Amino acid sequence: MTKFTEQQRLDVVDKYSLFDSEPELEYDNITFLASKVCNTPISTITLVDENRQWFKSKIGFEHNENPKNMSFCALSLSKNQDVIVVPNLMQDEEFSEIGKLNGLEKDGFYASVKLYNENKIPLGTLCVIDFESKTLDKDQIKALKILGKQVEELFKLRLKNIELQKNFEELSIKHQQLKKFSNTISHDLQTPINNIISLISLINEEDVKEETIISEYLNLVVTSSQQLKDYVNKLLSYYTSDTLNANKTPFRLADLVSEISQIVNTNNEAEIISEFDKNLEIISDKTALSQILINIISNGIKYNTTPKPIIKITSNIINHKSTISITDNGIGIDSKNFNAIFENNITLSQKDRYGNYGTGLGLSIVKNLTDKIDFDINIASEVGKGTTFTLVEK
Repeated sequence: MTKFTEQQRLDVVDKYSLFDSEPELEYDNITFLASKVCNTPISTITLVDENRQWFKSKIGFEHNENPKNMSFCALSLSKNQDVIVVPNLMQDEEFSEIGKLNGLEKDGFYASVKLYNENKIPLGTLCVIDFESKTLDKDQIKALKILGKQVEELFKLRLKNIELQKNFEELSIKHQQLKKFSNTISHDLQTPINNIISLISLINEEDVKEETIISEYLNLVVTSSQQLKDYVNKLLSYYTSDTLNANKTPFRLADLVSEISQIVNTNNEAEIISEFDKNLEIISDKTALSQILINIISNGIKYNTTPKPIIKITSNIINHKSTISITDNGIGIDSKNFNAIFENNITLSQKDRYGNYGTGLGLSIVKNLTDKIDFDINIASEVGKGTTFTLVEK
């Protein structure tokens, strides 16, 4: 028997979104058959939460729910039995108390089968009730079990439909994002390509003879080519972040920051300061965290008008959860743009210290990656004074 707490059971039931759902013929057909097979005036498919029993389907009365303390099914769910048959409710020590609350005096009958999910956690019951005492023969009990299995199949199908609907909604969002993304990519790729084509055409013109002019045009070709290369690299990084499967391993954060510094600060243009224990170990996906830090630190250097960009990295472990903060002394971000900067292709029309506009992919990559490795990302910033990004392990 699967071990579970009542709260775990309730959490599982909640995933099916059954409580207070609309009546459905498939369930009503089953309670009708159960009532006929067992020759009882009442049959229900019952779910129980903290305070009430609620009927997904019912035959024999009008109300949709009862308080939990009046529920035969709540009591049967608490027992370690798949099938319960109580020939005379008022002669059973436990069920008689509930029977009195339901207006029974001398007689009464109750039988139920538990309804399980695939992990053998009970979701509810299929029950039959009579005001007179009686019992069920083997065939009736077997039929009740078969009908219970049909309810379980309906529950299973319902959960699959919920998952499919969720996937459909996510795919619809992805489709809209991809449509917007592809339009932006088409525009952004054409700009450097058209620049390169125009510059080469100018160089090939017969009246362009001066070496200084040709050299200037070639430098512009190199600049446009580099922009194109950077954009393609960002696209590849974005795709990788969207398909990443996290592989968490322990590593020293100091080693990772050292590796990143060699990538983003090759000319020692910035001062990168580590303000944490050099032996501090992080357990995460090193590749993903590296990409996150590269994007954030690079932005802190690029979008910075000070003579010497300064990046400070702090980190600690609280309750076995890692926190990493990256603070820069750059141009800052207006608070009204905090949410927008993590969206695909959102740029703030701000040139970096090299005179280039961003691709709008960097922080979108960061958000994708933090989600994949179970980190939240928070931002604090003041225009003209700098920005702090804080990664907090969930």
